[in-house]
Amino acid sequence: MQGRNAHPTNDAADEGDAIVCYQCNSEYDPRCGDPFDPYSLGTVNCSFQPRLEHLGNADPTLCRKTSQRIYGKIRVVRGCGFIKDPRDDKDCVGRSGTHDVHTTFCSCTTDLCNAATTPLANSPASLILGVLVAKAFVTFSIKQ
Repeated sequence: MQGRNAHPTNDAADEGDAIVCYQCNSEYDPRCGDPFDPYSLGTVNCSFQPRLEHLGNADPTLCRKTSQRIYGKIRVVRGCGFIKDPRDDKDCVGRSGTHDVHTTFCSCTTDLCNAATTPLANSPASLILGVLVAKAFVTFSIKQ
């Protein structure tokens, strides 16, 4: 069994590494919402978070951002996560319920990675959009 590192690392994917995440709730601190303003917001070393009995006392190994829209009101919660998923560091997962309820979960495995404002930052669509905008800018600049 590996021991915990004395200092957090940039990659918590390896067993035994600590991960540092932003921990906040926009219901109580609007800076936690989108756009995110991390200035003076709390961070937490997840290895010091209490273990959850209903999750078998698993160690937190990732950061999570949850965006909830309920009856038009948006709340963002950032914190430590306990359950790994193949979509971590890749795709966010959206769920819709009845009566105008929608939730999006994003999980990532590097320090302070739950600061992201949008889940599309690393998507192929985002890359294509960036290339198209750059091409339009260059084309427009040449015509001037």
